[in-house]
Order: sequence, then C-alpha cells, then structure tokens
Amino acid sequence: MRSKLLQNFFLLTLAFAISFSLASAQDADTGLSGSLETNHQDYFYKDPNKAFLLAFFPGLLIHGYGHFYAGDNLTGDVLLTGEVVSVLSVGLGALIDTNTNTFSGGLLGTPSDAGNLASNLIWGGIIAFAGLWIVDMAHAPTAAEDYDQEHDLKPVVYLDQNRPTLALAYRLF
Repeated sequence: MRSKLLQNFFLLTLAFAISFSLASAQDADTGLSGSLETNHQDYFYKDPNKAFLLAFFPGLLIHGYGHFYAGDNLTGDVLLTGEVVSVLSVGLGALIDTNTNTFSGGLLGTPSDAGNLASNLIWGGIIAFAGLWIVDMAHAPTAAEDYDQEHDLKPVVYLDQNRPTLALAYRLF
C-alpha cells in the first residue's frame, strides 16, 4: 500500500513538473501577440563605473571580468589566459626554487642558474599578473563605453510618480 502511494505521488509530481515546464517554455517563447519570436537578443546599458569595479575586485581573482561584463569577450579571454600563465610561472619558479640542486643540469645548467631562472619566473609571473590586472581595470570602462556606442545605448533618468528612475534608451535603426 505504501509503495503504491509513493509511486502515485512520484507520477503526480512528474506530471506536474512536465506540465509546468511546458507552460513556462510557451510563455518564454511567445510574445504579446502569441506568435513565436525569433530574436531574443537584448542589449543592456553597460556602466563604465561598474565595469571598473568588477575589474577591480573580482578581476583580481579572475582577470578580464570587467571586459566580460562589457561584452568584450576576446580581451577578457586574453587577460584570463595571461593570468593562468602568470600563476603557472610563479608556481613553476617556486617549485624550482625549493631545491635548485634537483633541477640543475640539462637545460637549467648549474644550481645557481636554476636559482636565477626560478627567480626570473617568479618575478616575471608577479609582474605579468599585476600588469594584466591593471590593464583590465584601465580598459574595462572604455570597453563598456564602446559597447554602449556600438549599440546606441545610454542611460536615461526620468520622473516616474515624482521619483527619479534610471531607464534605458536605445535606437532600433
């Protein structure tokens, strides 16, 4: 009896979930006229100040975050890849620096050469990490402005029931 009740509950829950997902999918794909819309692309205003702030803090951990916000994915990818390479450089330099005798010989040469290489890898990685972060912070506001100009977007403030409201203005053609 209990398993039959559990089975009926499971089937009822599954039927409800399927019917709800179909109804929500229909609402998402149809416009006000009920016809299917083909263009779901929306362009939103990108605030240059927000782009800078996103490049500052999350950008410290994820380089290029301000550019991803601004819609400049290529530059964001380059900055993120540069961050990964710089972190790997620091890690490799620290690994070599732990015991230069182990890594000496062959391409690295003497233990002092291995130590110099380790130092160069560490400092080069730190400089690249900091430099890429600064580039992200410096260029993200410009990327946001370029995105807004490309899509003819600008912020607009208007009064709605005697309260200032931030809105979006854009031109279709």
